[in-house]
Amino acid sequence: MRPKGQAFGFEPKSYVVAGFFSDDKTWGVVKKEWMVINRHFGVQQFHASHLNGRRCEFEGWEREKQIGYSKSLLKIIGDQGKRMHVVSCGILADEYRSIVNEEGRKKLGHPYLACFKTCVALIAKEMDGFPPGDRFAVVVDQNQFDMQAVKAFYDMKDDVNFKYRSRLARCTPGSMQEIIPLQTADLVAYEVFKRLHDRSTKESEMRKVLARLLKENGVSERIFGIQSLKNLKHQIESIVCSPDRLVIIPS
Repeated sequence: MRPKGQAFGFEPKSYVVAGFFSDDKTWGVVKKEWMVINRHFGVQQFHASHLNGRRCEFEGWEREKQIGYSKSLLKIIGDQGKRMHVVSCGILADEYRSIVNEEGRKKLGHPYLACFKTCVALIAKEMDGFPPGDRFAVVVDQNQFDMQAVKAFYDMKDDVNFKYRSRLARCTPGSMQEIIPLQTADLVAYEVFKRLHDRSTKESEMRKVLARLLKENGVSERIFGIQSLKNLKHQIESIVCSPDRLVIIPS
C-alpha cells in the first residue's frame, strides 16, 4: 500500500492510502513485465508524481514518451483483469479535524492510519467468499507512519471484536524502489489523490486512468468526505475504544 498526501513540516489537507489486492501468481507476472518496461524506457523506478510532472529521472521527456510509458504500465495492470483489484481510501484531513472531536480522532487515529485500517478492512471483507483458510499480507511503503501502520495491522489481527481478523496474515514495510507492487500502488494512489481533490472542489468526470481501472480491474473505495464524516461523527465520538483501535468497516 502506498500513501499520498504525506509531507514533512506541515499538515496536508488530505491523505490517500491505496494499492492492489492480488495473488502471488499474478504478482509474479506483473513484477516481471513491469521491470521489462522500466528497462525499455530506461527508468530506475516508477514514481507517479515525478512522471506526471516530468521531474527527476523523467525530466526532459517528450509528451509522447511519457504517454507511451504510462500506457505500457497500465496495459500490464489491465491485462490481469479482476485478478488485480484496486483498494483505496481517502480522507479530507482538514474536515476530519474540524468535524470529529479530539477524543474521536484519538480513537480512529491519524488520518493516514484511518485510511490504512479502512483499506485493510476493505480487503478482509472482500474475502468473505474465499476459502476459510485464505489470508492476505500487506506491504506498506516506507514512510513516517509505516511502523504505526504495522502495529495497527497486528492490533486488528489480535482484536477478537474484528470479525475479519482471521484473514490477516502479516504486514511489513518495504522500499518502493525494490518492491514492484509498491510502484503499482503509487500509480493508483496518485490517481485517487487527484480524484479526491477534484471531488473536494467541484463536480468532475472520473479521471481516465481510474475509469480504466474501474472497468478492467475493479475498485473498492472509501472516501471520508464531509458528509460521511458528519454521518460517522456520533459513532466515532461515542464508542468506547482505546486510542488508534477504532476500525471503520465499510458497508
